[in-house]
Amino acid sequence: MTEATSLSDLAQIGPAITVAVAAFFASMASAITGSGGAIILSFALAPILGVAALVQTISVAMTVSHLARIQAFRREIDWKVSGIVLAGSIPGVILGAMIYTQLSERAIALLLGSFMLIIVVLKRTLPSRRLNLPILVILLFSFGFGLVSGATIGGGILLLPILAAAGLTGAVFVATDAVIGLVVHLVKSLVFGSAAVLSWNLTLIGIVVGVMMIPGAYVARALLRRMPLSIHAGLIDAVIVAGGIGFLYRAMRSLF
Repeated sequence: MTEATSLSDLAQIGPAITVAVAAFFASMASAITGSGGAIILSFALAPILGVAALVQTISVAMTVSHLARIQAFRREIDWKVSGIVLAGSIPGVILGAMIYTQLSERAIALLLGSFMLIIVVLKRTLPSRRLNLPILVILLFSFGFGLVSGATIGGGILLLPILAAAGLTGAVFVATDAVIGLVVHLVKSLVFGSAAVLSWNLTLIGIVVGVMMIPGAYVARALLRRMPLSIHAGLIDAVIVAGGIGFLYRAMRSLF
């Protein structure tokens, strides 16, 4: 995989406005629903960075964003659930990220596009109510979440039913999701760095995008109790489908 852009490309007025708007709404989506932020970012960044640089750059941006969300919701974190889920997911994240570093750009586009469409189906079909699952089952599900998250963007959608099964709701749900997301994206960034697919240039771009996301976390905190989550979730699904189709189009176009 090769690096597609520099920070100066991102600083041009058109791309800068696009990324800033996407970063703000991505941060709000992630903070309000616990998912969708990385997918919104990918839709905005793909034409600028190229597909091959997306996952590693977004991992850096989401690390910064999750730090801001943890600060905004710090009093609501469930540390016990965070620890259980991370114990299962971190090995999966490492394995998934290692798999990702071996893929070609065409394979990445196919993987991202297909996965972004699949997660909409999963979101609509996986149970959202509390299931009182045993810890061992939660650990196994967490490993699967980590594996998918390490190799793709948007894998956080698979975390939602896990947290719901643990009985988390509202601000506690969002805060705990932020802690888990922070560690997951930090581990991914470290794996990508060690595999030489995350350069200092892409790291800097990710940090800049992450800083752009910070205000969205605090706006989301104010909106969390006012916005109907069902409406917001529908909008996120629409963005996911559009992004998935876009990636599949890129992959198919490269074949011809």
